Amino acid sequence: MKTKYLYSCMLLSLVLASGCIKDEGELLTIVRTDVDTSTVITEHRGYMKGVAERDEITTNFFDKVLNGSNQIEELNCYTGLKTNFKSLDAARNGGNVVRAGYVYSHTNKLPVISDTKDCKTTYVSNPNGSGAEVSFEGTLTKLDPNSTYFVRSFVVCEGDGKSDSVIYNNHVLEYKTVLPEDVWVQRNDAPSDLFSRADAFSCVQGESVYIYGGRNGSTRYSDLWRYNPNTDTWEQLGTFEAKAAHYVGTEKRSNGAMFAYPNITARDTLLYIVGGELSSGKYTGTVFIYSTERNRFANAGDHPNAGTMYPDYDEKGMPIYKTDEEGNIIEPKTPRMSNKSRAYVEDLPIYKKSGTGQKTNYGLAGAVAFTLSDNGFTKYFIAFGKNDLSTDGQKHVQTTVYEYDVMYDRTCNGINELSEWAWKSVQSGNDKDIEGFYQPVCVKCGDRVVIGSGETSRTGKDGVSRNFYTVSYSITEQSIRMEALPTNDAFTSGFKERANASAFYLNYVKDGAQYDRFYVGCGRTCKEENFIMEPEQLLNDFWCYDFNSRQWIRKADCSNVLRQGAVGFSVKRMDDVFVKKQFSVNLRGMFSFGEGYVPGEGFNSRKDNWEYIP
Repeated sequence: MKTKYLYSCMLLSLVLASGCIKDEGELLTIVRTDVDTSTVITEHRGYMKGVAERDEITTNFFDKVLNGSNQIEELNCYTGLKTNFKSLDAARNGGNVVRAGYVYSHTNKLPVISDTKDCKTTYVSNPNGSGAEVSFEGTLTKLDPNSTYFVRSFVVCEGDGKSDSVIYNNHVLEYKTVLPEDVWVQRNDAPSDLFSRADAFSCVQGESVYIYGGRNGSTRYSDLWRYNPNTDTWEQLGTFEAKAAHYVGTEKRSNGAMFAYPNITARDTLLYIVGGELSSGKYTGTVFIYSTERNRFANAGDHPNAGTMYPDYDEKGMPIYKTDEEGNIIEPKTPRMSNKSRAYVEDLPIYKKSGTGQKTNYGLAGAVAFTLSDNGFTKYFIAFGKNDLSTDGQKHVQTTVYEYDVMYDRTCNGINELSEWAWKSVQSGNDKDIEGFYQPVCVKCGDRVVIGSGETSRTGKDGVSRNFYTVSYSITEQSIRMEALPTNDAFTSGFKERANASAFYLNYVKDGAQYDRFYVGCGRTCKEENFIMEPEQLLNDFWCYDFNSRQWIRKADCSNVLRQGAVGFSVKRMDDVFVKKQFSVNLRGMFSFGEGYVPGEGFNSRKDNWEYIP
């Protein structure tokens, strides 16, 4: 099935090239050869003459080629052309015009039939004698979008029965096919061993995208994968070492947060995998790391503080001092230093004391990770989500924001574990009014962070929100600030409240105009506990907020899949098959994976990847 979209012609320039037919009134140079639709042309002198007008582009459009599930399989460009040859002296060659058509090339500025095997040809009526005129139209098919082509028309005149004369238009047309706009293109599906999943952890570091875990129904995963946008392929990375597994098990989980921390001293990047929901349905506050340089999980030696000496503490959390041979503390009191290995894992400081004075750790899920700049330094945060620390047994949406400081993330020595200090709660400006979210979107947009949608901490709503905020960090107040994004009539009337949506950011120049946009779409329209797998509870609409105009704009729906829990990200691509030379910054936005509904197929977890061309 094909759905055709017509666009205005995008002519870049017209090239006048020397060739087989001169301008009207000039002498002719003829190509004479044995020819049919597939043979290679050799040049000879001939005896034809005539005049060719400039070829005219009538249409320049692209087709979406859809499969049975209404998904895009191909994106092809087509060009419609109209041509007129006149004053043909067919009699001088002893024959008649028998066919006509077009030839084109990416590289040859004087294209001939040998340049393209599928050149469009048309049989025309046979004019007799001198002064014959031939007009015809044709279509060049399956061209690459946004690519330059050299095109010219030709006519073939029957010769002496053994050879024909091929006459090419002297006016070679140079033009560019259209660039598809506001369209989703399906990329390669994930490989068979990267199972379909929703609610995976994800982050972008450099040109790589990482995803960890996720769920397919109630089944959780613990594998880590990296997406290479240049080859459109996924690669599975390291597995848990035995000692690490002793501490964290296999940590099969979903619905958590992940961020990348550059360990500059080791020329390494650590991926921090934080919180999430276990197969049992319980939440976890466990944090562990993955070394991209060493391709392994949770090894203490990979941490930036590995080998650093810190004071020793006893089981009661009291410092241990240096002593002499008789056991007396050396004055002045000097702490005993140790370079014990840092713990393989740690927990977010979500605790509740029991009656015995011991602390029980609780978990966090549906949170987000982001970074903010502070006086030249990068600060790392985990925010919002739900924790299972409550007296009523319910899991409530939080407004808490945790800041991570690697300087305090070090050796653990007992009750007062120093690694707890690595995670501290950060006050938010106007705490009483702040809106927290469960399963929101969170996107770094240049020097801004946008957080929004999701199940809301506020009352008086139906459980999900359509509010979006830019998040900043106040150096003077040492607190998080949230400022609501403006709305407009289109957003107010069309954007539905949702949770578990997906989003990305694109900043690019197109046709000389600068675009600075936050994109968001898909998700579910109800709270997680109220989701009963009804199609109307899922969305596939797609929106952007333009920071320049401060307006919301409805864009093309993301395929025909209604989905939630997809991974959204933007990457740089080098293969410019769709956007060659059109964008100054070659960024692509993508939605991958998720849990969705397709008409005729029902509900299932997804492993498809979709790329957006703005």
